[in-house]
Amino acid sequence: MLIPIRTGLVFFSNVLTIVFSFLTAFFFRHDFSFHTEESVYLPRVLFIAVIIKVAIFLIFRLYEGMWRYVSIFDLVKILLANVISSLLLLLAVFKYRQTYFPGFSLNVIAIDFLVCFFFMCGKRVVVRIIRELASRASGIQTIRTIVVGNSHKANSLIHAFSVSPSKRKIIGVLCDDINMGQTIRGVPVIGIPQSAAKCAKKHRVSEILLLPPYSSPKNIREIMDELEQRQTKCLLRMIPVYSDIADGNISVSHIKEVEIEDLLGRKPVKLDRTEVAAFVKNKNVMITGAGGSIGSELCRQIASYGPAKLVLFEMSELNLYEIHRSLKKLFPELDIVNIIGDVKSIGDVERSFQCGNIDIVYHAAAYKHVPLMEENVPMAFKNNILGTYCLAECCERHRVKRMVMISTDKAVRPTSIMGATKRLAERIILERKKGDTEFMVVRFGNVLGSSGSVIPLFKQQILEGGPVTLTSKNMVRYFMSIPEAVDLVLQAGTIGNDRDIMVLEMGDQVKIYDMARKLIELSGLEPDKDIEIKITGMRPGEKEYEELLTDEETVDRTPYDRIFVFRKGKDRMSHMPVDVDRIKSCLESGDICGLKDILVSCIPENKFNEAAR
Repeated sequence: MLIPIRTGLVFFSNVLTIVFSFLTAFFFRHDFSFHTEESVYLPRVLFIAVIIKVAIFLIFRLYEGMWRYVSIFDLVKILLANVISSLLLLLAVFKYRQTYFPGFSLNVIAIDFLVCFFFMCGKRVVVRIIRELASRASGIQTIRTIVVGNSHKANSLIHAFSVSPSKRKIIGVLCDDINMGQTIRGVPVIGIPQSAAKCAKKHRVSEILLLPPYSSPKNIREIMDELEQRQTKCLLRMIPVYSDIADGNISVSHIKEVEIEDLLGRKPVKLDRTEVAAFVKNKNVMITGAGGSIGSELCRQIASYGPAKLVLFEMSELNLYEIHRSLKKLFPELDIVNIIGDVKSIGDVERSFQCGNIDIVYHAAAYKHVPLMEENVPMAFKNNILGTYCLAECCERHRVKRMVMISTDKAVRPTSIMGATKRLAERIILERKKGDTEFMVVRFGNVLGSSGSVIPLFKQQILEGGPVTLTSKNMVRYFMSIPEAVDLVLQAGTIGNDRDIMVLEMGDQVKIYDMARKLIELSGLEPDKDIEIKITGMRPGEKEYEELLTDEETVDRTPYDRIFVFRKGKDRMSHMPVDVDRIKSCLESGDICGLKDILVSCIPENKFNEAAR
């Protein structure tokens, strides 16, 4: 509604300008007097002038564009429109002069051309100057921005800016389907997308706004690399590829900061969601750790498949409240049961099973912070091992159809207490005697943005002015986004069989040092100059690289590219069984050395034999 009103106002303004200019020209030609013989013909000529000029101005689209972005190209358009309309008016008056306007001076038309051009340009320039002065007077810092995208999407975005308040000042557009010098809604085209960094430096731009398809990971990385080479500080923001944007329906609300996951370049996961839906729909599903990073996303995705009941098991009151509120907003009709409980407590777990016949359990509750678990060995054993054991016992007792445990790449050749306890938790459920419940494990690496991960820590350190702290310059990790990880967990949990270890393909390992530098650059700052990167040294239990399989483990492909299943060809349980009673005894007596001895003896491929004792 705002656009037609604005266009109508511009149209009315131009009509007034045409009338005022012609009357001024007539008045000037006749020595500032209307009392002449030609005055009787003035209304007729003025009517023709308005009709011709309105039509030509429409053809030249002078009613479009934003005056705050008036450019030389706009002034040239106004000049051409006035030249053509004045020539047509001159021809019309000359042809019918003897019949309808005898004696009407043609000099009026020549003067009108100059006056009309002056007023048409002047009012646009004045509006631009007033806006800039008002912006400076208000103290609001405008964001000098260039837009990178094709002309169609750039046009839609500039259109959106015209109806939405914004601090941005669009300096120019970079596109390859319109020649330089032309304008899009009054904004000049100043280059091609490949020159983004060069134009940012030349025009002292503080923000580059990327539109699809130029918001791809490859393009983002190339622009960031070139900005670094040119030593240019510039924020990158983008509009992701949404379905409605494909039709040109772009809103200012679509703009988001470029996140580190936007640089990974992982292709979208192709999964059989109908298979997952059939597995979950109308089932009673329980999720432990329901308020955590993975657990909460499991809740949201499972809820979308229409379970009969969703049992949320969570130790944190706040986290449980937040996920419950989120689910009720998205799925108001969903039957949700909230259980505040500790997975280590048999009473709490039993209470959750009294809510109805649980069909599927996703076990996401675990302690995962490596350095903290090195300092709190008993709690790692209690939560990660005995908690899993307690849950598995209840699943069998209540004849749950399937229990899916979320595991980690840190369980492979573990160097930490956390990784080793997760490894034993895997074995706890996989070594159980066959019964009514199917047990399986899904193992994957780090997820971006999860609580306790490096990404939120780095962002906080950047906000505080640094330094960004790394334990090793050579440290590498696997990464995937939380939604992608949960997508794959659900698919793996659907296709897996009893006692399977499912392994998720994590892509290439990412160097944490490079990731830290990119995060600093994404904040519009320069690594080592604005923000220091400090190497602090490896912490207890850390390792520089992670693995998803041991040397003894091999995998087979599944129908899905990113999901593999551990091969059962050799006896993977040939080493010493997990003695739960011994673990309980050591915990009761406070024997931490005894607990570490259990890890060493039960995980022969471990890498902490000496440090653990």
